[in-house]
Amino acid sequence: MTSPLRRATRWLAPWYSAYALAGLLVNALVPMLIPLSVESQGPVAVAVVISAFFVGQLTAPVIGSYADRTGRQRVVFLAAFPAMSVSAIGFGLADSLVWWIVAALVAGVSAGAAQTTGSVFIVEGHPPSEWDERIGWFRLTFGLGQVVGLAIGAVFADGNVDMGWYVGGAVIALGVVLGRFGLPHLSAPNNTGHHRVPVAGPPSLAPGAKSSVADDQPAGASPHPSGGLASELRGPFGRFLLTWLLAMVAVQTILNVMPLIMKHAFDVPPSSTATFYLVGSLAGALLYPVAGVLAARSTAARALALGMVITLAGFLLMTATWLWHLPSEHLLGPAGLVLVAVGYPFNYVGATMLAAELTLNGQGSAMGLFNSAVAAGAIVGAIAPSFLAGALGYGALPPLAAGIMLVAMLVRLPLLRRRPLPG
Repeated sequence: MTSPLRRATRWLAPWYSAYALAGLLVNALVPMLIPLSVESQGPVAVAVVISAFFVGQLTAPVIGSYADRTGRQRVVFLAAFPAMSVSAIGFGLADSLVWWIVAALVAGVSAGAAQTTGSVFIVEGHPPSEWDERIGWFRLTFGLGQVVGLAIGAVFADGNVDMGWYVGGAVIALGVVLGRFGLPHLSAPNNTGHHRVPVAGPPSLAPGAKSSVADDQPAGASPHPSGGLASELRGPFGRFLLTWLLAMVAVQTILNVMPLIMKHAFDVPPSSTATFYLVGSLAGALLYPVAGVLAARSTAARALALGMVITLAGFLLMTATWLWHLPSEHLLGPAGLVLVAVGYPFNYVGATMLAAELTLNGQGSAMGLFNSAVAAGAIVGAIAPSFLAGALGYGALPPLAAGIMLVAMLVRLPLLRRRPLPG
């Protein structure tokens, strides 16, 4: 039997440590420190700055396509880390809305570049039969980076937010060195449109690899018609993107301003919020490989479904606690946040696999659209709820998130009918 250590070393690569630093910024410093830095300017200002970060991430499809066309995936990935570092330090130095927006934009563009090219290294640098488990371990490192970032937040959130930005920026700068170790070499496409990937060959479906196809589709048929990404957007891949967009609107409605929701709705100080979310994120990080195994043994759609159910449960717990002023609200509110953190690995691994399975042509563009759905969801989940928070308070956001997640689950239902091809 393979030991856990040997299993981990098989699926982990040294350059994942750099990818972890993207998690430190995206899932820890941004949701914890941006709201606290900008809170004095009001809910709309918080929403504008957070939206600026995710507007920057909307460049992910362009960056992914450019990296794929030119074969400069390594350059784009490594260059993202000094840019993220400068933006984090700049955020701490800024003292006006304009400069916060500029720093947030730079952070979003560079983080989107790191996330998109990192995913491309997985799906274009390894055979499809390895994607499920490898993505699970890959995201484990992202989650561990998030935990480190939340630890920084827990230390500095109540007293010196600017110092939190400086420390985080200094740590992120290490990515340009750590990312060089074992980073795959990909190349530009040849004249057939496929990539010459030295590690695993072209990113086509290998014999025995799993893909999702409709129940009425013949085994071995292509999961989508030829005609490029535009035609795929009209099929299952488009439905998946809509599902993921709605789910991210729901999730980001909470995560965008989680320290303010916990503070104003449940009387939990920011440092305690960071600690609770750190615990949930650590559990979630350890569940990424589990989510990968679940996607491999079942389907990516079912892994995504499980994550959405867990996330909805977290939203409903926060909603009930706020509406009925349940006892121990200072514990029940953060418990809902922990559930959101625990559900996210299943959401992300399931969604990443569906993006890869449903779009086997042009992974760079597909992964860019996938990451952009997170960004677009975050923008909607920042701006629209800010007016609701201003009118009814931050406690009104969990019920809104729960309703949007229910809609996303209804849109997702046809994807559950998809089953893997027989090996």
